[in-house]
Amino acid sequence: MSVMLDIVISMVIFSMLTITMINVNINLSDGNYKSFTDFKTQTELIQLGRILEFDLYKAGYTIPTVDSRTGEKIAIADTSSLKFYTNLFNGAGEKDSVEYDLGGSVGASTNPRDRLLVRYENLTKVYINYSVTRFKLTYYNTKDSLMATPVTGAFRDSIRSIRVLLTLESPEPFDTTRSGGNPYITTTYTKLIYPRNL
Repeated sequence: MSVMLDIVISMVIFSMLTITMINVNINLSDGNYKSFTDFKTQTELIQLGRILEFDLYKAGYTIPTVDSRTGEKIAIADTSSLKFYTNLFNGAGEKDSVEYDLGGSVGASTNPRDRLLVRYENLTKVYINYSVTRFKLTYYNTKDSLMATPVTGAFRDSIRSIRVLLTLESPEPFDTTRSGGNPYITTTYTKLIYPRNL
């Protein structure tokens, strides 16, 4: 009888150890997935931030202001779209246009807030799909006063700095069991950029 009791106790202990090891393995897998997704989202945000900074710092480069009523350097200045002129390739007298626009939702993503960020360079259209959920632009004049959007007409020539707010979320939810809050991994970029040629 004692041998049978020893076998039963050892099976119970073995079962408890097995369940504990399975839980540890599941927790490690979840932690690895979250760390990898967080790292990937932050890396994509850094890349997108660098692209935006590179473009915005060149806004108005070698573009002369002929008439202060027309806004030759910035053509569109709204909360989620910006179009400006610059000389991207340093060719004498060339005028290139660069435009950013927050487009529609991404159909392939399970995140319902994912939107397409589109970059136009002259006539070339490039989709920047980094799971962008928020793209907000605010504009400031020479006195660092916030300008009402959309900025139109001659007021576009008064723009001296642009604040970029960009939020990226993971395309797949991390925790679907949460009853409140955001189940997606979120990272945010914000920067006030002073283009030298505005």
